Amino acid sequence: MAFGGPIVSRYICDPESDPEAGAPKETLTVLLQQDVSEWCSCGHCECMPTAVNICCLEIPQVRSRLQEVNEVPCMTQHPGSQLVCLNVYTLQTAGHVLRAEYGPSRLRQIHRRCRHLAYCTFVGWCLGYLGRRIQVVIPACVVLHIRQEFPEDEGHYAGFRLSLV
Repeated sequence: MAFGGPIVSRYICDPESDPEAGAPKETLTVLLQQDVSEWCSCGHCECMPTAVNICCLEIPQVRSRLQEVNEVPCMTQHPGSQLVCLNVYTLQTAGHVLRAEYGPSRLRQIHRRCRHLAYCTFVGWCLGYLGRRIQVVIPACVVLHIRQEFPEDEGHYAGFRLSLV
């Protein structure tokens, strides 16, 4: 230690490899095929064929949002859910913020744009700012609630897709 500073260990911040890294495909298949009663605790979820099925009560940050109000079993019944995620004026404001940050939206259909903004505002409300390319799975009950409010014309939804970048 010629310079008198602390000893620095190489690779201390590098992620460790996961010995079970080969298992996620099988795990994902099992999760997609589970019956709703096996994973839903709120009673408002349905199996989503195009997404990973997760209940709002499985996410700690969402559970803490639910604890703000008494006796609300599901995030879709939280009074803030309507104001933050489904109010068109709130979504317009979120759209302005996102446009200033990331540029104009490529989504031209109004319901598709509203769904996208509703998903973004839900994530921001419950989890905070995550970053531009960070994606999370939104609970099935919340996705269904947003889809009911802003339906696709023909009922075909893309579901959760991993970012290419």
